[in-house]
Amino acid sequence: MKIRRRKTAIMIPSTILAGALGALVCFAQTSPAPKRADNPAAHSATPAGASSPEKVVLKVGETKVTQAEVDFLIGNLNPQVRQAVASQGRKPVGDEYAMMVLLSQKAQDQHLDAAPEIQRKIAFEKLQILAQGEYQKIAQGIQVSPDEISSYYTAHKGDFPEEAEIHEFVITKKPADAKAGEPGLSAEEAKTRLTEIQKAVEAGTNMDEVAKKYDVPDTVLVDPKPVTVRKGQMIPALDKAAFDLQPNQFSAPLETQRAVVMLQMLSRHQPDVKSVTPQIEDNLRQEKVRATMDDMKAKANIWMDPDYFKEPPPSSGASEEPNAPAQP
Repeated sequence: MKIRRRKTAIMIPSTILAGALGALVCFAQTSPAPKRADNPAAHSATPAGASSPEKVVLKVGETKVTQAEVDFLIGNLNPQVRQAVASQGRKPVGDEYAMMVLLSQKAQDQHLDAAPEIQRKIAFEKLQILAQGEYQKIAQGIQVSPDEISSYYTAHKGDFPEEAEIHEFVITKKPADAKAGEPGLSAEEAKTRLTEIQKAVEAGTNMDEVAKKYDVPDTVLVDPKPVTVRKGQMIPALDKAAFDLQPNQFSAPLETQRAVVMLQMLSRHQPDVKSVTPQIEDNLRQEKVRATMDDMKAKANIWMDPDYFKEPPPSSGASEEPNAPAQP
């Protein structure tokens, strides 16, 4: 069971849109326009049965913006903002896009695009975008085989933190200055309720029945299903309590800032290869990416001015080897 929360509208932050638009505009000013048919982001952002991606959906003076270009922008926003766009519509995106184009037009009219500082910024933006694109291409092309995963797991088995199956019982603490009707219990009331829950579980009551009897929305959380936690995953007090327990033992009620928590340990075990495969794949992929980058650097003709890139001198406060005591 999950604590129910009131849904709130997600506003589309103009600064995020402006940042995404700025990067795309800088890149577009120094790069040829991409072929629409080769743009997967545009296809994914366009609903089935929609009009042609080449349809002009925005005009700012003589500048025309196509549906594909707006869809490409939306497809490159972060997931939370894309969700906001899906629920609130594309109008805020259009407003931001239009303002960016308008400001860009004015800057070009004033020949700001010829200013050395602006040119350096545009070149650097393009450098970042191309480098990121190539990095992603390299990472996506790297394969990790099952044999590599198995070998890595065997060699690093002890590196993976221990896991535990636990039941958790959480009661929201009511603040001392809480208003009437505000959910939660005092710390003492919460501890008494947790003791009742513990006795019911120890008496052999079915966990679904325990949850049905004691669970109170926004106040008492009794999840009838056990959860798997990894050592170091929870806050230190809860983590220590969980992994100090023996199977089927209960922890004492533990107070956090907003809740009183009791844990029941069901079992402890080292994670098997299946449960850590995603982590191993990620580790191996990163290792291979680093190896590829190192190989690229080794084969490239890279030179750095030794005077400009030299290491800074040690600061006066840096620790040094102590001098031998002076002879009398």
